[in-house]
Order: sequence, then structure tokens, then C-alpha cells
Amino acid sequence: MRRALAGLLLSLPLVAQAGLRVETLQGGVDARLRGVSAVDARIAWASGSKGTVLRTTDGGAHWQRLAVPDADKLDFRDVEGFDANSAVIMAAGPGVQSRVFRTRDGGATWTQTLDTSNDKAFFDCMAFDGARGWLLGDPVGDRYQLYTTIDGGEHWTQDDNGPPALKDEAAFAASGTCIARLKGATAVVSGGAASRLHLLRDGEHDWRALDTGMARGKPAAGAFSVSAWRGGAFVVGGEYTAEKSPGDAATLAALNAKAMHVDAAPRGYRSGVACTQRICIVVGPSGVDSWDGKRWTAISDASFDAVSIRGNVAWLSGAKGALARIVLPR
Repeated sequence: MRRALAGLLLSLPLVAQAGLRVETLQGGVDARLRGVSAVDARIAWASGSKGTVLRTTDGGAHWQRLAVPDADKLDFRDVEGFDANSAVIMAAGPGVQSRVFRTRDGGATWTQTLDTSNDKAFFDCMAFDGARGWLLGDPVGDRYQLYTTIDGGEHWTQDDNGPPALKDEAAFAASGTCIARLKGATAVVSGGAASRLHLLRDGEHDWRALDTGMARGKPAAGAFSVSAWRGGAFVVGGEYTAEKSPGDAATLAALNAKAMHVDAAPRGYRSGVACTQRICIVVGPSGVDSWDGKRWTAISDASFDAVSIRGNVAWLSGAKGALARIVLPR
């Protein structure tokens, strides 16, 4: 909603019962990093305020800061890394501050591939499925803005069939994960006046909206992040002005489910989630947790905004240049 660099790999001894450990990484920046994208166990990209873009190709031991020309005042809230050389970054902000850039040479050069002249526009998040991509923006009129690409972000087309929006409903540019690709569908989560999961199955035209059962009625409350999960989706959220108050979580069991299941609350507001078939890693300003479909396990009290998983490694990013990773069970 409106709203170079070497490092040492350090380990924090956290929560033995989970069998998981947060390994903190040093990126050498103090920007708030709300975007992170896992390519594999060694390659990841991160992005954030002050025009910050980082890349590691050695498992997080060293991070390179990549300069985007004339972008030092932009806030890169989302990033999608395709490999060590190719990535797309999305800046969020009112009107012309919302932009998209792409690199094919590891950040040596960048090309702007999308912007907006609409002063009511505000980009929130991106999702990719191979070269196909979707970018969500806050509602302009009675629909969310939706842009699509079929060539990995080189070119974008505005899709007039964005999810229908209620008055004062919007999405959160909190972790780059308010939109996600499920198996056979695109999912969008929202907050504010309504806290909903918007679902569009491949080949269909009409979006379906399901109540998440989460906090709503405040500009700071709602569903913040969605991830594909066991044939359906897992959604987390809460109220970002009450970081340590219990958050919210809900599960969509299958694409044809009539309603969402409200799950046990995480111990705080959570802004980001990423899942494998076995486990979801959930992050927020007050901590990191795992969810196995039945119970929560606290992993760390460290603050993070975003999480991305590829293979058996979860990459995390957050305020004051926070970077970390978690090696997951195979």
C-alpha cells in the first residue's frame, strides 16, 4: 500500500528444536532491503531503498553492490533474479517513482522497461513463472493495475483485467510477495478495507475473491504475502503498525476450495512467506518462523521483511541491510 562489498558469513545459534539456523550475512549497506530473490544455493539478488541492488554468486560470502543510473532516490521493493547475470527490479512509489529496470550483464548496465505517467499509480510486487511475469499495482479506479510480460521483463503490457477492488482496498509493497504464481493460477492478496485472496485460474477471465479471515478495516492491516503451498496457497499478514502483536495466517487447500482455512496465528505480524512442499518460512520485523501445516516453530527473533526459496536454501532480507539464509531439510 502507499507506502564493493565483501562480508563474512556468521552463524546464529537459534532454535535447535526446529533443526533450522539463520546464517547472517554482511552486505555492507544500511538500506532497507524489501526485495530478495533466490536463484539457487549460491546466487541471490536483493534490492531496497536508496536505489540499492545487491548480488551474490558465492552463497552470500560476498555481495556486490550494483549501480542503477539516476536511481539513488528510488525504493526497489522487489527483484526477480533469473541467473547470475539477468534480473528485473521494481521501484515502488507514487506515480513516476514506480518503474521497472532489467539487466542482462550482471548489473553492469540497466534498461528501464516500464514506467507510468499516472500519478495515482503505485507498483507493489511482481511474480514470474519462467519468462512469463505479472506486476501488480494498487487500484486505479475499481481495479488493481496489472502488467504482464512474456519475455522476462523486457517488454510489458497493461492488462485491463486486474482484480476488482473494493473502496479503500489495496496491496502492500512490503516484501515483493503480494502476488504469486500457483500451480495453474495467479494469486493476489490485499488489505485495508478488505483482506482478500484474489484468484485467477489459467484460461479463465473472472477473478474469484476469498475472505482470508485476517485483520482489516485499517490501512495498515490485512494479508501481506502469498506463496504456493501443497496444491493451493498459504497467506500471512497482520498489522504492520503492531509488529509484535499476533499476526494472521490462512490456507487455501486447493484452487477450487470454496473458502480459506484460518490457521493458528504467528507470534507477530508477518510480511513475507515462501514455501516448499514440506515447510513454509515466514518473516517479519519481530522474527522468523516455520510452518509445517500444523504448527509454528520459532527460528529467530531477528528482523526481516522478505524471504525467497530455491531448492533447499531460503534467502532473507530486511531493514538496515539485513541479509541471511537458512539451509532447509531436503
